Amino acid sequence: MRRVGKKSGRGISCILVFAIFTGLLALSGCISPQDFISEQGPGPVATVSPAATPTQGTSIQEGGIDLPIEAGSGVPRYVIKTPYGYLITTPTTGVRLSVIEIKDDVDATGQRIIIGKIKNDESYRIDHITVNFNLYNSNGNLLGNTYASVNSLGPGKVWRFSTQPFAYRDYQYYEMSGIFTA
Repeated sequence: MRRVGKKSGRGISCILVFAIFTGLLALSGCISPQDFISEQGPGPVATVSPAATPTQGTSIQEGGIDLPIEAGSGVPRYVIKTPYGYLITTPTTGVRLSVIEIKDDVDATGQRIIIGKIKNDESYRIDHITVNFNLYNSNGNLLGNTYASVNSLGPGKVWRFSTQPFAYRDYQYYEMSGIFTA
């Protein structure tokens, strides 16, 4: 008796299960057809990492992912989380924002947060904003970071932000370390 047919039947079953699973992921928005299209690369790539002292247009947000860029292009790309999935983007520079207020506070669970207001001074909608903060102890040593993000801030609108909570026992003060816009 030949067992070849049985083995090939299992192979087809695995392929069918994989195809159904992949189809469900695509329908749910977790993946898109572009995830399966390989791009022909231009050759060697360099990796861009956020600077130690960020400036407007750089990202040091927790969980941010630097992507390879074309060597010599100098244009960093980042992955940002949006309500409809993850988006690969490049930072925008020269965006006019007004920082109206920033202060540290305590949330409903008793953890420390930083709250504030930022206004879009542009005449167009800003698709994404992340504001980053460095957290320090009384000796000026960096303890960690926290951030807040928003998607789609309309022209002239004010964003009331609240950062991710943090719980450093020896926390004393914060500094805004950068604003990332896309």
